[in-house]
Amino acid sequence: MSKQISSDPRKLSTPGIAAILLMSSLTVMVGTAVTPAVSELGRVYGLGNHASWLITTPALGVVVTTVLFGRVIDKKGPYWVAFIGLLCYGAFGVAGAYMPGVAALLIDRILLGAATAAIMNASVTFISIFFQGEKQLRILALQSMAMECGGVIYLSVSGMLADVSWRCPFYIYGLGFLAFLGLALFIPKVPAAAKSDGMQTEEPAGRAKGVPIPLILLIAFLGMLMFFTAMVALPLYLQDQLGYSPSFTGYYLASIDVVSVLAAGCSPNIVKRVKEKGCLTIAFCSYGIAFLLYFLLSGSLFLWVAACFVGIGFGLSTPLYNNLIVNKSTPSNKGLNISFCTMAMFGGQFLSALLVSVLSAERLFLVASVIGFVIMASILPVAKNT
Repeated sequence: MSKQISSDPRKLSTPGIAAILLMSSLTVMVGTAVTPAVSELGRVYGLGNHASWLITTPALGVVVTTVLFGRVIDKKGPYWVAFIGLLCYGAFGVAGAYMPGVAALLIDRILLGAATAAIMNASVTFISIFFQGEKQLRILALQSMAMECGGVIYLSVSGMLADVSWRCPFYIYGLGFLAFLGLALFIPKVPAAAKSDGMQTEEPAGRAKGVPIPLILLIAFLGMLMFFTAMVALPLYLQDQLGYSPSFTGYYLASIDVVSVLAAGCSPNIVKRVKEKGCLTIAFCSYGIAFLLYFLLSGSLFLWVAACFVGIGFGLSTPLYNNLIVNKSTPSNKGLNISFCTMAMFGGQFLSALLVSVLSAERLFLVASVIGFVIMASILPVAKNT
């Protein structure tokens, strides 16, 4: 089967698409897979309240290495970057269970983040090479859905494994080896995009129009900053200030992921009706409403309504970041631009922990709401893509 796929590099089989989706699902759990065991990890390694840095440290690894992988992809293509990234993801991920000290564990987590950067950049580049136009956006939406579904499933499994031992959640990273097999069997060894003349014959229509790439990256950064601010702040807010149980918190965060999956699935149809600018406007309006509800109201009904709006904001916006970047790029700089988008997204995730530690929940929700509405008001010239 792998020979048949490789003989026609312009096509990707259904198993190949599934392999990319599995690969993509690994990126969202890079930090959170060990979340249920963080408390025990804090005791084992003497980290105390700083154990939460084990969750965000991989994002730092992504930020500092992603541009390197983007340049390699532009020169050599995405296949070997994904090849090495998946092997390292599985190896560094599982090895985290056996680190002798906190310094070694933190270094291991940073290296795991670097592997994640390779996987994320390669997976988006694969999609941009094999699919164009509306089909590309639909596959990117599927990628976002796979990432969110992976977050729900992997976190649930991690919770059960953490009941056995604090080491067991690290074994989930072994899925990197399974994704490696999918890559080797079902995804062809495509060359660098700049050399793939037969696979991309049309210039993206919106490349010369609309806003510059740096502004798209700013939107991606702020959007991910707001989403992960909610995901980091809400457990503390729900349990410490509103008195909800940890189990309620888990169900509540899972509900946000479920809504995100549904919204991502709807995003291509919404783009058809109102274009990218309309879809992003709805997304950031949803963020603004959600955080305003958190700031003003604390009743159970309003909490669930706010959760729906957070999920809508994330699900509608995330597939568009890479789609806009790809459509604004040339074959020769596509990998680099995708790496900048990855940096922006994971940078927002990494800095969310800093915001949560500096601002009280109420002030944080108010600031996030204002950011959401400001971006919404600025979106029309930003996402124009004709």
